[in-house]
Amino acid sequence: MFRTLGLALAAGCLLLLSAGSGSASLAGTRIVVGYTEQGYGGAPALERELGAEAIGRIAPLRADVLRLIDGEPGAVLALLRADPRVRYAELDGVVHALRVPNDQFLPTQWSVRKTSAEQAWDFSTGSSQVVVGILDTGVDAGQPDLRGKLVEGYDYVNNDQDPSDDDGHGTAVAGIVAASSDNGIGVAGYCWACRLMPVKVLGADGTGFMSGLAEGILWATDHGARVLNLSLGGPVEDLTLTAATQYAWAHGVLVVAAAGNESSSVIDYPAALPNVLSVSASDQNDRLYAFSNSGARVAAPGENSTTGPGSTYVSFLGTSSAAPVVSGIAGLGFSLVPAATPTQVEQAIEASAVPIPGVTSGRVDAYGTLRALMPGVVQPGTSTPAPGGEQQQGGGGATPTGATPRRTKVVAGKVRRGRNASIVFTTGSGLLQATVKARAPNRAIRLRLVTAGRVVVSSRGAGGARLRAEVRAGRYRLVVSTTSRKRSSFSLTISYPAASR
Repeated sequence: MFRTLGLALAAGCLLLLSAGSGSASLAGTRIVVGYTEQGYGGAPALERELGAEAIGRIAPLRADVLRLIDGEPGAVLALLRADPRVRYAELDGVVHALRVPNDQFLPTQWSVRKTSAEQAWDFSTGSSQVVVGILDTGVDAGQPDLRGKLVEGYDYVNNDQDPSDDDGHGTAVAGIVAASSDNGIGVAGYCWACRLMPVKVLGADGTGFMSGLAEGILWATDHGARVLNLSLGGPVEDLTLTAATQYAWAHGVLVVAAAGNESSSVIDYPAALPNVLSVSASDQNDRLYAFSNSGARVAAPGENSTTGPGSTYVSFLGTSSAAPVVSGIAGLGFSLVPAATPTQVEQAIEASAVPIPGVTSGRVDAYGTLRALMPGVVQPGTSTPAPGGEQQQGGGGATPTGATPRRTKVVAGKVRRGRNASIVFTTGSGLLQATVKARAPNRAIRLRLVTAGRVVVSSRGAGGARLRAEVRAGRYRLVVSTTSRKRSSFSLTISYPAASR
């Protein structure tokens, strides 16, 4: 369970420790050395000469993690940097979870509404083929809203295959990205069907080494993650970490990182790196929180209701909470367009962001991101909601109906949360109209027109909904759903152009 801390105290505990800070002795016992291609083969001999023990090898980056057995760190660094076989040598920095814990779970998710996530879910609720790596304190696999969502992970803190969460931070991050949704419990994640890869790079105290984070990035990249969420960081640039993020980008992986909670105009690393999408934290009024670092490329809601350890739920505040909003939206993007590149998804997120002060592009919008990724499929159009409903855009970009003969169907059914009703039919090109009415006058009803697995247009309202769409000839499905747990009876009327024989 998260504790409630004052912002000043929390922000003061989130810095990456440099050589002169309280954990300098911890960081100073470890050195990361990057070798030349020719020099890497002779690294063991050089390391023995310096009285150092290799405790890790990051082979794709030609880097070793060393623990000094004896000798003064500054002298050893100087000798390494003077050797022609060495590209760089640096102290292994300490990275911290970036969070401002809040109170226990409150049943509100204003961030979902703020980012138009519900409209985005009409187009995609994610794909199990898209994996989001959670590089953090681990993830609680037994949390009810995360159960069955996890793929194989790794623990770079204890160097084993059990990335369990002994802090809670990683479990909270994971729930924002992809908590099971529409299941009658807990909270809704942004990418419902996406799977999660827990890579433990932070220990029970919320800290870890930069070298472990770099190894985690490489491992997640090589094991199939499409998005990596890094809700951690600090102020010290690290060459090994820079190379790891470049590796991820080159292999088609989008890296998302929190900007930091120090109320600074300078964002933390790794968020500040060029191949990383940096995220500040914004409030319900589209202003950055006072604790949030500014200058990131985008902002996202910084307060989210999410999963906690065991069966608990928490309200999670900070840039650590904002970053997984963006990671979840990116997961939706890769789910909708599997062939998309990190550049395309990143550009869609930035181009569709709502401009706000303090960040380069603006506050992210899930619906806008998906529309930006699929301009050829999601064409501008209109739907007319029933009284009390919300108007949404959609359309299919087809020819007018003209004198085409029309058909009308009237069907009745029952729905409740988690149990949709649908009708499949074949139509010609032209105008399609559909109206659904619930027997309970205030029952929330959603109506969606789907073809080839994609939502063409949708509408929702209290007691009913109505939609209109220009469609091409083809096979379509109308889906009626509700958020109510009580069974709701409805009648559905469809009018559409008859298919040519």
